[in-house]
Amino acid sequence: MVDRSGLRSIMRQGGRSPTRGRGRLKYGDPTKIDRDRRQALADVEAVRNMHPLDQAALYTSFLPIIGDVAGAAADIRRYTNDPSGTNLAFLLSNAIPFLPSGTVSGLIKSIKPRQGGLRDIPSEAKKVLKTTGQKAFTNLQNYIPGFYKPGIGKKTQGLTYLKTVPEGIVNILKARYGPQARGLQSNLNISAADRKAAQTALEVSNEITPQLKPLEKQMRAMRKDGSAYTGEIKTIKSGKNKGKKKNIETEKFIKLKEAAQELRRRANDAGKRAMGQFNQTRSMTKQYFGPNSGLEGIHKNINKIDHVKNFKTFNVNDYFKTVGDLVPSGIGKEGVEEIFKSIKKLPAIGYDASKNHQMNIRRVHTGSAGELDPGLSTKLYSKNSISLSDIKKSVFSSGKKYTNKGFLEALQKTGLTVLNPKQVLKGKPAVITGTMKTDAYEIGGANYMTSINKKGEVTTIMNDKHDLFGKVFPGGERYMNVSEPIVVDLAKTKQTTVKQAKAKDKLKKEKHEASKKAIENYKRIAPDIDISGPLPAGFKTKEQWARAQAVALAKSPDDYTRLMKEVGFVPTRIAKTSQSEQENKRGGGSVMERNPYDYQPRGIWWIVNL
Repeated sequence: MVDRSGLRSIMRQGGRSPTRGRGRLKYGDPTKIDRDRRQALADVEAVRNMHPLDQAALYTSFLPIIGDVAGAAADIRRYTNDPSGTNLAFLLSNAIPFLPSGTVSGLIKSIKPRQGGLRDIPSEAKKVLKTTGQKAFTNLQNYIPGFYKPGIGKKTQGLTYLKTVPEGIVNILKARYGPQARGLQSNLNISAADRKAAQTALEVSNEITPQLKPLEKQMRAMRKDGSAYTGEIKTIKSGKNKGKKKNIETEKFIKLKEAAQELRRRANDAGKRAMGQFNQTRSMTKQYFGPNSGLEGIHKNINKIDHVKNFKTFNVNDYFKTVGDLVPSGIGKEGVEEIFKSIKKLPAIGYDASKNHQMNIRRVHTGSAGELDPGLSTKLYSKNSISLSDIKKSVFSSGKKYTNKGFLEALQKTGLTVLNPKQVLKGKPAVITGTMKTDAYEIGGANYMTSINKKGEVTTIMNDKHDLFGKVFPGGERYMNVSEPIVVDLAKTKQTTVKQAKAKDKLKKEKHEASKKAIENYKRIAPDIDISGPLPAGFKTKEQWARAQAVALAKSPDDYTRLMKEVGFVPTRIAKTSQSEQENKRGGGSVMERNPYDYQPRGIWWIVNL
């Protein structure tokens, strides 16, 4: 609904109140009156010339569900005709009940607020935006089928995402009006999307596990008695096992293996979707309320399981202090600083020094929550054409010792683009970059920034800005995911140092202790949790199995506050209308309410008086 105080047709009286004289009202400066009259008529004409869908969105904007549907229809038309980022943002805004559509928002933006109106409530508006934004966006589906399909463009990605919006709207409506769903989100920060993802993962696991176990048992038996193999042997020609001998499998065994792989793939995918959804909710909560708000609810339990630590700002000092002991001495803080500098220059990151960026250090190995190590053979660099194995073969296989210039030239000869050639010539590690789709569903596609020195020591940091189509979530802070250092020695000249081993052990123990505490907390929230027996298909750890059960089974007091407010919506509206009528009789209210010119404002008057 358009706020009365915002309409351009509101008369600015300069602090003077209308006075009565000889049975008629005096309203001050005739020039202002004429200007207000012209503007009011212009507003009416603007509405009259709108597309019918835009008119419907405007007239129904105050209505729950109906207004959202009408707004979505209008904005779909806009986006189809003009697939701009702005129109996409307007379209996505329809996922939030009672947030005006682009049609209404555009009208409101064109309105110049009077003193004492909209300009005087920015802080309150921000609070509302943060709360509404967090509750709304955490109910959107994290997994988008086909989003990372090879060759897909941004426009098609946007249309692909739109297919998930209807489910998102349903989830938001559940969280807003459903007493159970509202209570879960208010008390435990479990969104309707979280709940559904957890339930689906468990259902798929329960369906597939009884099918998978007999197949795997039969395969083990066939390997043991030799019936899995034909008796023939072949030599592997490529990959990390190149040159090794392999038994040729029978057709029967191959079919069993393929069937088992497909079942496990389905179960693992459902588990990954659930963990990705939970981590998305955690990330969004921190974006809206800060890294240590205490509002993560149930998802606070995974702060030291899937993650290492979250910081208020994106900075190399906190990063190196936390996980710097994992970095080879030949790379050191200097090499990590070069990585951070290069990350900040990435167009996809859009780093703005004037804006705050949170930094979340994510673990590399997180089971169902994603594996972030690309490995040696992944074609990661130079438009996905070069791997670390290629670099090892091209640059380090000969055991050659390089000068600064020789090292730079050797990398460039391989086809790599070195981001800091001047620094390399001064003896600093070279920085190269690549992208790939990660195994973590809340991250998706990510950048990998790699520092490599003349000795073959490599440190890679996965980095990804948590956003929506490159845009910051409305009302939320910028948020950067960075991984622990992914360390490789291409020259194989050094073993893991004592310092590195201690750092790994420390992080491992922290994760183990956090997992134990998390399971205890899950059982308090959902006493029906059962993680006894073998780990089922779809989950890589007992904690993740318990996590899914906790989100699916958690109970919280029902919340009827929204329903009670909505029940009072209609009588409140009627009361407002009555008040407006009284103001009209007294000569109060806006020019349109007083209607001194006796014109029929039609749609605008109807909206104002609703």
